[in-house]
Amino acid sequence: MTVRATALATFACVSFAYADGPSPGKTEVLGPFSGQQAALHPANLKPVTVDYFGTDLGFSYEHQGTLQFLFGDTFVNERAETMYHTTGQPNDDMFATIDLAEWPDPSKITAKNLPKLRLGQLRGSATLAAIDPGFAMDGLKTPEAGFSSGAREFAVLLLTKPRGCSSDEHCGANLKCDTGLGFAGVRPDQEAGLTLGCIDGAPGCVNDPLLGPGGQPVPDSGLCVDTTSSVWDESAGGRFSAIAMKQRIGLRDTESPARYSRVSDWLTNKFLNTTTRTVQDFTPQRGSGAANQDYGPATGAGDNPRVFLWGRPGFIGVGAKGRPMNLYLAYADLPVAPDFNWQLHYFTGVDPDGNPAFGTSERDAAELDLNDSQPGSQPDEVHDVIQHMSIVWIEQLGKWIMFYGGGIDVTPNKAFGLLECGILQVFVQSDCKDVRIGNGAIYMRSADDPWGPWSAPQEVIAGGDPDVAGSGQYGPGGMLYHSTCEGETCAPHSPFPILPENGYGWFYGTNIIEPWITNAGDGVDVIWNASTWDPYRVILLRTRIVP
Repeated sequence: MTVRATALATFACVSFAYADGPSPGKTEVLGPFSGQQAALHPANLKPVTVDYFGTDLGFSYEHQGTLQFLFGDTFVNERAETMYHTTGQPNDDMFATIDLAEWPDPSKITAKNLPKLRLGQLRGSATLAAIDPGFAMDGLKTPEAGFSSGAREFAVLLLTKPRGCSSDEHCGANLKCDTGLGFAGVRPDQEAGLTLGCIDGAPGCVNDPLLGPGGQPVPDSGLCVDTTSSVWDESAGGRFSAIAMKQRIGLRDTESPARYSRVSDWLTNKFLNTTTRTVQDFTPQRGSGAANQDYGPATGAGDNPRVFLWGRPGFIGVGAKGRPMNLYLAYADLPVAPDFNWQLHYFTGVDPDGNPAFGTSERDAAELDLNDSQPGSQPDEVHDVIQHMSIVWIEQLGKWIMFYGGGIDVTPNKAFGLLECGILQVFVQSDCKDVRIGNGAIYMRSADDPWGPWSAPQEVIAGGDPDVAGSGQYGPGGMLYHSTCEGETCAPHSPFPILPENGYGWFYGTNIIEPWITNAGDGVDVIWNASTWDPYRVILLRTRIVP
């Protein structure tokens, strides 16, 4: 069997019963939102047309009547040339906006009437405005989330940089030093370039002395890991998966929206893959349930406004090896001024009455219950392909709703040396053949409280089986490229080296657009965006969720 067929067969063995609660109904693909085949905003056409071809992600939040979107790695043309900041730094992430006054009624959004994103563009120039957090924000360093306090804007930025160490003291109180780890690529203490952890002795794995905290040389270097993470074990794959990476909480400049100043740096594994939402009033001591807490979006008022952060140790798990991509939760006070103390409180469990407990040590962070419909089961994530998450409180349903999932390409890529499982190898290395890929679907879960228990997953939209011609979104009229699709309505191929022509597209980067949740029939309509790997772009969708 092929790697792809093996992964599909493994996934077929997984079954789950659906809990009572909201269910996803019809999902409508509205069309391209940003990138290939998406229309540019008039402001990006005149007086100078912006140089722009494609991007991904697009995490959104509302700030003072405007929808703000933070996008990922961005290409300016079909040659896959990336953005550069005016300083010459290889910063390749962009932002865009939509004026909510121009789109007050989301029911008017249709396939023939799509909002146009106004891309950040340097005045009088064809150059996109690159997100600039004061360091090299190049390939695989992306925004992960953004939020507003009402007065100021903040972002969670994934720096994708581990920390070198020779002893636990270099890693802080929450992490351990694995001296048997090295790196491939550029040194971790260099901001620019890609750094991947690896096991000492593996081909191409470097174990040069690194720089620890404070810039001092660290002899016989290893990397900091989280041995309490759901993906850690003593195997090579477990040690690789538990490597901690740096995140940065950034404060957006009020004069230059591309610029962020540093608020806090955060070396973490459990929250390597993060999403955020603000709430109006939350105090753990008041207990669980919307009757005790105000989970509505923060407005800048309220006695206890907070920002919730949900995290996972990465984007792809290996459940068959006992390394599920489980879910964690933390909260912080919602900032009310630029000078604030960013202190995270990690969910550590519930008491016999179901009330939540929080602590300040990430080592004590507890995995959330993801199997509410299976009493007595382990709270592990049943899907390996998590990709990005989006979580919102929907008042009309009285539920937290989570979208997550997608697919991954396992087509060998000789240009990048990914000969076993293609791009999947970047995430799980030699364990790639054990990953349960399934049909590349986006899934939905629901919960009464942000810590759960979360309902079993339900399918929102399937990507498709790339081994079956025309499956899911791979046929004519679909949103995902497939080399066997024929006809003018097939999704186009983006001609980038990382996207092999004999490969296929897949979903990732889900993002629920909070202000565009509306009552519809006996449920609610949710408008959301998702990335497609090939073509390399972002699309817009609408899903009906029924009680």
